Amino acid sequence: MIGKLTPEELEFVESFYNPIAQTECLFSDFDNLTSMEGEQLSHVRLGQLPLLSYEYLIDDNPKLSEKENFRLKKAAGDIYALGGRLFGKTLCVEKLDILLNLINPTSGTKLGFSSYDAIHIRGILEDLIQALEHHPFLRLFKAIINRSPNYRIAMKGVLLEGVNMNIAGKKPGAQFFQKHFTKLWIEEASFETRQVYAQRRDSVSEDGCIFRISGMTNFTKYSPCGQVFYDITKKTFIVNLPQYVNPKWDKNEDAKAVKDFNGRQSINYRIFIKGEVVEEGVSVFDMERIRKSYNEEKIIKTFEINKKNFNNFQDIIVVERPSNATNVFLFADIGESAPSEVGIIFEINKKYRYTYNITIYNLTDKEQFKIFEWLAKQIQANFIALDCTDGTGRAIFRSLEQVFSKDNLVWVHFAEKIPVDFETDDNGNKKFKDGKPIYKEEFVVDWSIKHLKDLFYGERMEMPMDYKFDSQMNSVISMQSGKRVIYECIAQENHTFQMFQVFSILHWYCEFIIVKPIVEKTFGKSGV
Repeated sequence: MIGKLTPEELEFVESFYNPIAQTECLFSDFDNLTSMEGEQLSHVRLGQLPLLSYEYLIDDNPKLSEKENFRLKKAAGDIYALGGRLFGKTLCVEKLDILLNLINPTSGTKLGFSSYDAIHIRGILEDLIQALEHHPFLRLFKAIINRSPNYRIAMKGVLLEGVNMNIAGKKPGAQFFQKHFTKLWIEEASFETRQVYAQRRDSVSEDGCIFRISGMTNFTKYSPCGQVFYDITKKTFIVNLPQYVNPKWDKNEDAKAVKDFNGRQSINYRIFIKGEVVEEGVSVFDMERIRKSYNEEKIIKTFEINKKNFNNFQDIIVVERPSNATNVFLFADIGESAPSEVGIIFEINKKYRYTYNITIYNLTDKEQFKIFEWLAKQIQANFIALDCTDGTGRAIFRSLEQVFSKDNLVWVHFAEKIPVDFETDDNGNKKFKDGKPIYKEEFVVDWSIKHLKDLFYGERMEMPMDYKFDSQMNSVISMQSGKRVIYECIAQENHTFQMFQVFSILHWYCEFIIVKPIVEKTFGKSGV
């Protein structure tokens, strides 16, 4: 015989329906969502309370229509959490709420989870799958899980589908076709494009859709995320918090962030720590035109070298020069306190094929020089260009000068100027001074952007799929500072973008200035 509930048990059941209580009782450790240890409870911090969904507290009113009841739930569940890093957006807006929704399907049975690429979808949903399979309570619901061709999680008649925005593909947003979600979570929403939004906009049920949107403020005012952020009708659903609302934030964390982002007034500190929107920023690159150069059937070949595997780098890095390559370009953004990003491009049939990417972590300039020297010989590089804005790049460059001909080395310093054309008189004749032509000059950083546009918009590049490249190029903005336009990559990392800026200047020197002869190199004891 089943006994009556005790007052304590009844109070627990009534409280358990509250999303705060359910969250804190179900999970002992938010870092391990499979954990439910006895009476050990987790804790939702004060700053995280607005991130939870409260639609589960709203019962249907029989006097209202189905659509009107859904609108009440939507009002209690909608959120656009767009702010700094690490204050709980992904955890509370997405992970915890998805798990709660699967066992409390009050918002309907057709659920979606989306992000801009497959890696980010997998990163979230695999964590949830671990919880569904191993959590003592959640596993009782016996979720049915499929990972291919797309993620699908079915439980108690509820279906959660993964939707890849595929922003770098040929058909961005196509996976939203014929979807009619009652609730949709979006990770890294700042990267959503207008093309994707146009497809997503109609992927809702007849009653509507609850949106659980999470992302950084690294978007521009006129992107889909920016338009939501400035939409006055959505003001009550926007949560914009800085990273330092985390109690774990202290003076040491702040000092580290100031150092990493070059000061509190830097754009990246304002975005990723303070959660500000850079209102004055305008997107620089037309990504639709750049993505015409992508080959979805090929993935960039990547290698990583660090202190532990440096002694074996010649066995780890596998590169070769194609027999039909006219020129080989080796170029790099050299990091001081950050990684160095190295790229290799082959000129084949007058197109520039990006083939290899090598990331170098925490190596000295002498160790990095050994890698560059070996790479140049291995691929018979025609030209080598380094970012020499900082001391490490300059040190590596000077070491390379001892081995290779200066004619085949290109010094790139983003604070310097570069000749871009000849000065002419009124008749169009070149001007000379002391027998030498007079050049028009532009800042290197500005000209690198201009020439990158020429290369990509002119469809002279051939690019394998490289999400790191795509996300960074999509995050480059321009702003007016006095009489100058300044450029900034507002992605969390910008080294791949800067690596391509180096290639842009390298290519400009080689093709247009023609001070560097294109030669096949033969390497000897003394260099070229």
